[in-house]
Amino acid sequence: MWVNVKAEEIKEVIKTVNKNHGTSYELLDRFDKGEWGAYRIAEPGKKPVVLKFFTDLSYTNIVDDDPELAKNITNRLLSLDYPVPKYIYSGRIGKGLYWVQQELPGKPLWQNPTVEQIEKVLSFLSLQKNHAISEKQNYSLIIKDTVFSNRLGGLRSIQNYSPEMRDFLDNLTFSVKNLEALSLPKSDIVHGDFSYHQVMVDDEGKITGIIDWQEAGCGDWLVDLTRLIYSLHDRPHLANPVIKHVKEEDLPKIKLYTAFTTIEMLLWPIQQNQINIENSFNKAKSAVNFVFVKNCTY
Repeated sequence: MWVNVKAEEIKEVIKTVNKNHGTSYELLDRFDKGEWGAYRIAEPGKKPVVLKFFTDLSYTNIVDDDPELAKNITNRLLSLDYPVPKYIYSGRIGKGLYWVQQELPGKPLWQNPTVEQIEKVLSFLSLQKNHAISEKQNYSLIIKDTVFSNRLGGLRSIQNYSPEMRDFLDNLTFSVKNLEALSLPKSDIVHGDFSYHQVMVDDEGKITGIIDWQEAGCGDWLVDLTRLIYSLHDRPHLANPVIKHVKEEDLPKIKLYTAFTTIEMLLWPIQQNQINIENSFNKAKSAVNFVFVKNCTY
């Protein structure tokens, strides 16, 4: 997720990186949409790399602020031939974290993906099963804390936005109330902020990698699958390959993960005072109807 950052703040982070790691990085440019909050930096005469940072973790899902966690998770994925960027350096910046990572070739899959691209993404997601490296950043706990314990006051912020949104959230949380005791796994790697926009493709449409593992942790790989369902459910030809992975016994978890995703997708534009809140709300209502009423079927 992205927060507007001042140029002075970027320079200060780069200065900290250089001091901590004996490097001489300089800012080249900021990436365009699809890679918000990412900065291309380079040492003189060397290949560019990518800097990402959060100076305020309250806008993220990071509850275990281990600067090495993303590096360790992506190293595990690389060992499985999962195309992710190599994390080079990481560390603390005030109360936040920074990461310096390899720049993958290509550009984000910002426009409509193809069925073939979605199927390839699914083949990568399935590699996350049973490969959690630790119990840090446990999404099974984060999800329950968010949905049932009002983590970070998220539900309250959304409910205060409008009466219609309040009624929608009240009905949603009531619908999953009986799932609070549901046993959730912690054995899989979870990206935590997954969408097809995190997929990098070359000019021929070949996937070159999946980016943005800063908030990754452990839990259930179906959390990431649910985010794909959320974003693609209104395009059946793209969603069909995704929902094939949903078994009937998975539906309670998918519903709980959809509630979590819905809160995130509504909270973010409200917190950032964006102008597309109504579009986000319509998307949320459609996604919840698809999962809770239609049980992920057409």
